[in-house]
Amino acid sequence: MEETAKPEKVLPLPRPGERNILVTSALPYVNNVPHLGNIIGSALSADVFARFWRGRGGNVLFVGGTDEFGTTTSLRAREEGVTPQELCDKYYKIHKEVYEWFNISFDIFGRTNNSVHIPLAHDIFRELWGKGVINSWDTEQLWCEKCEGFVFDRLVEGTCPECGYEKARGDQCADCDWVLDGTQLLDPRCKIHGEKPVTRQSRHLFLDLDNHGPCVERMVEEKGGDWLVNAMNMNGNATMGITREGLNWGTPVPEWLAEFEGKSFYPWWDALLGYISITASGMGDWTAWWRPSKHLVNRNDDDDDDDTRSSCKSDNTATKPDVDVQLYQFLGPDNIFFHGVLFPATLLPLDPPYTAPHHIASTRYLTYRGGKFSKSLGVGVFGDNAQETGLSADVFRFYLLESRPENLQNTEFTWDRLIKVNNELLVGKIGYLIRRVLVEVNGVVPHRCRHTSGPTLSSVEQMIAGFKKGAHRLLRQYVNELEEAKLRGGLMTTLELARGGIALLDLASNKVMSTNRSERQAVLELEINLVYLLARMLEPYIPDTVKSLYKVLRVGRPVGRFEEDWFVRDQGPIEPGHEVGKWEEVEGLFERIMPEKAKMWELQFGGRKKRDGEVLMSGEAKRQKD
Repeated sequence: MEETAKPEKVLPLPRPGERNILVTSALPYVNNVPHLGNIIGSALSADVFARFWRGRGGNVLFVGGTDEFGTTTSLRAREEGVTPQELCDKYYKIHKEVYEWFNISFDIFGRTNNSVHIPLAHDIFRELWGKGVINSWDTEQLWCEKCEGFVFDRLVEGTCPECGYEKARGDQCADCDWVLDGTQLLDPRCKIHGEKPVTRQSRHLFLDLDNHGPCVERMVEEKGGDWLVNAMNMNGNATMGITREGLNWGTPVPEWLAEFEGKSFYPWWDALLGYISITASGMGDWTAWWRPSKHLVNRNDDDDDDDTRSSCKSDNTATKPDVDVQLYQFLGPDNIFFHGVLFPATLLPLDPPYTAPHHIASTRYLTYRGGKFSKSLGVGVFGDNAQETGLSADVFRFYLLESRPENLQNTEFTWDRLIKVNNELLVGKIGYLIRRVLVEVNGVVPHRCRHTSGPTLSSVEQMIAGFKKGAHRLLRQYVNELEEAKLRGGLMTTLELARGGIALLDLASNKVMSTNRSERQAVLELEINLVYLLARMLEPYIPDTVKSLYKVLRVGRPVGRFEEDWFVRDQGPIEPGHEVGKWEEVEGLFERIMPEKAKMWELQFGGRKKRDGEVLMSGEAKRQKD
């Protein structure tokens, strides 16, 4: 078994008195190649956020990996004629290579199938059991006569009782994202034999959500968020089953609970603990991030007479962290309930508590030809497909982030639009502005005469003053958007600033660029500083491109707060007399894509439209499925 690679660099530890940012990317199933929907929904979005905070000098730990336990893994292993372990080893490597190509800057990239995971899951379970927030009772489960056993959730299909979707799974509806139990399905059927299962009694373990739901709500209210309310509305259950039958590749229930022999933890619950175990397998002092509490304070006993086993209180004391760790989790919409309710409901009863989510950043879906990307059906564009196009990772990053479905609406992936976004925005706006400025500056930022003619400003100076005022507002807006994980919003703000820079150049060119040397120099000094600032703003989005921009600007990679006030000062970060490179040094980073490529890539990659319930796939997509 491949363990999480021990990092060569020294990983950061939380620092007292500072805002310490713990970033996680949702753990995708290991059983296939990640598609672009997976990438923008979690890994790429989390990467932009982590890079933004690092660029401002923030203390960040960015954790990701693969979810390796569960029925999906064992079934895929059976299809490929290998063991589950062999399958995990194969696809873990593929996932890692895809994320490296996309330049995802994980501090730790691991896997739930590590030597730490099962002991850690058992320890957390034992603590929850001791707190009295886990109950057990008999419940009806689906039994397939032909399978001669209980049918696991994902092997049951039926009609969703919430939305009527006819191919809902026994754990969650893929159409409306409702979290359910297989027995709730209408007209359930075993996906292996197609038979309608019967129900049988079986004893299972349940985590109490109802009693510590108010505590979780209070926590989120204190943090100013509203994701928990949305997550609870998606489920409405007072308890959540955390054990399952028939799972032969997962985390078993501890042996000291003998009556549950043969049962395993529910993979969705178990996978949440993977964030912690992956961190623990990648760094020694993992508790500094996940369990930072080190001293006790008095607990508020106002509700001691309330006869509930609430996670909001322990018997007498609670542990207060001496460092502030804020957990930001990036995930798709089908994961909101598990991260927004189940995860904090697991962590908050523990004393000292684990770090619970501070902010959940979820997108809607990136769709393909009107439907969801699907690894199991081979529908969509996959990470290795992106590499085979010959485009750079930054082109895909820019397009996916410009199309990020963050405003409660799905967005559609099309090759035509990828080309349009590249040609009109990345090349046509960002590249165009950089080219014009570098050509005009021609190697050295010009000196200029300061305005000394009295209170009356020339028309160009008025334009510069007006631009600086608007740019200052946009920069503050950008910072606010990135801090709130509104990543597409931040990119749109950056593009708006670039458009403003182009407009200023156009106006100045019409007025003075060829006639008034002093005012021309003032415009160029402003514009070269704008290029530098745009590079800083774009660094989280297109890091390789920006690395080259820093080189052509002859500046080192800046770290620390943005120059948020330079627009209201007379002098920018790049001063007159500073030497810069030529446009030819970065011209290759901003290349137009021929529109006819869209049809070629559409035929070459990804699933095609469904016909009579069957997915027609290109050869490449079919090979991925097979």
